[in-house]
Amino acid sequence: MVGPSVTEQTGLSFSHLSYLTFESVLQVVIISFAGFWCAYTGLLPKQGQKIISLINVDLFTPCLIFSKLAKSLSLAKILEIAIIPLFYALTTGISFLSGKFLSYALGLDVDESNFVIANSIFGNSNSLPVSLTLSLAYTLPDLTWDQIPDDNRDNVASRGILYLLIFQQIGQVLRWSWGYNKLMRWSENSVHHTNRLSSQLESQESLGASNNTSGIDLQSGSSSNNEEINLRDSPYYVGTFTKIKQQLLFYVSKFISYMNPPLYAMLFSVIVASIPPLQHEFFNDGGFINNTLSQAISEMGSVSIPLILIVLGSNLYPSGETAALTKNHNKLVFASIMGRMVLPSCFILPIIAGCVKFIKVSILDDPIFLVVGFILTVSPPAIQLTQITQLNEFFEAEMARVLFWGYVVLTLPISIIIVTAAITVLQWAR
Repeated sequence: MVGPSVTEQTGLSFSHLSYLTFESVLQVVIISFAGFWCAYTGLLPKQGQKIISLINVDLFTPCLIFSKLAKSLSLAKILEIAIIPLFYALTTGISFLSGKFLSYALGLDVDESNFVIANSIFGNSNSLPVSLTLSLAYTLPDLTWDQIPDDNRDNVASRGILYLLIFQQIGQVLRWSWGYNKLMRWSENSVHHTNRLSSQLESQESLGASNNTSGIDLQSGSSSNNEEINLRDSPYYVGTFTKIKQQLLFYVSKFISYMNPPLYAMLFSVIVASIPPLQHEFFNDGGFINNTLSQAISEMGSVSIPLILIVLGSNLYPSGETAALTKNHNKLVFASIMGRMVLPSCFILPIIAGCVKFIKVSILDDPIFLVVGFILTVSPPAIQLTQITQLNEFFEAEMARVLFWGYVVLTLPISIIIVTAAITVLQWAR
C-alpha cells in the first residue's frame, strides 16, 4: 500500500505551497521595488542610501536582533548552534570550487576569476533571506520543533533569525578581509592596480622619510644627559605588570575592532538569556521594563527589515557613475550567477537533506534550520559586494548586472522552487 504523499501530510497541494511562497517573495519584491522607485526619482540618492544603511546597521538591526534573540535564547540553545560554523565552511568550500571550475571552463583571467569566486562565495545572508525566513515562519506549515515544548511561530522566527545572523557575521568577517583585500581587488598585473600602486609608493616614501627623521631624533635624544631616564621608560625596561597591561589592552582593542553594533546586540542577547531573572524582567508581560524599554526596542527593530529592502531596491537602480563594461562581461555575469545560485546547490542541498534525515543531532532536527539552509544555498550575491567594488573600482558595471539578474530575474522562481523542495525534504526526513 502506497503511503501518503508529501502534500497529503502537510494538508497542502503543491500549487498552494507554491502560492504561499510566491506571496512571501512578492512581499519582498514590492518593498524592494519601492526602494528602486525612490532611487529612480532621485528621492534616495547614493549618499542617502549610505546614510540609511548606517542608521539601520547601527540602530534598527541591533534592536531587531535583541528583541528576537534575547527572548527565545537559552544556554542549551547556544550550545546547539555550534554546528553553524561547520555548515558555513562546507558551503563556502563548495562554492569556491564551483567558482574556480566555471572560471577555468570559461577561460577567465586572474581578476575575472577572483570576481566570479567572490560572487560564488559571498551570498546574501541579510536582507532577502531574513525577510523571506520571517515571512515563511508565519506562513508555512509544520515548522515547529517537537523538542521544544509549546513551540510557536514566534519561536520559529526567532530561531531562523539566530541561524541567519551567525552565518551572516562569519560571512562579514571573511567578506571584509579576504574578499575586500584579495578577491575583489586588482591583481599586480592589472594596469589599474599599477597606476594606483605608484601613487601609494610615493606616499609611502614620504612617510618613510619622516619616520627615518623621527628615528634619528630618538637616537640623538638617547645620547643626551637624560639617557638613563629614556632607557628606563623604553619598552625593553618596563615592568612585568606594565607588559601584561599592554598585552591585555592590545587584545581588548583588537576585540573591539572586530565588534560592530549587531555583534554587540548578539552579545547582550546572550547575557540576558543566560540570566533567567534578567530575561524574565525584560520580557515578562505587564512588567515595567517590558512595557517600556523592551517594547521600544521591539518597535525600532520592526523598522529594520523594510529599510534593508528599500536600500536593496535602490541599489539595483543603475548609477550614471558606473564604469564601462569589460570585454568578457557576459561571461562574468553568467559564471557569477551559476556559481552562486545553481551549481553549488547541486552538491550542498543533497548533503543537507542527508544530514537532516540520518544525523538528527543538535539543530539539524529543527525544521526552520532546513529551510534557512536551503534559502542560503541559493541566495543571490551579497549586496555589500557592490560597496566593495565601488571602493576598489573593481568590475562595478558587471556587479550591477549580476545583482539585476540575481534579484530581479531569478529570485522569485528559484525561491518558490527551493522552499517547496525544503518542505518536501522535511516531510521525507520525518
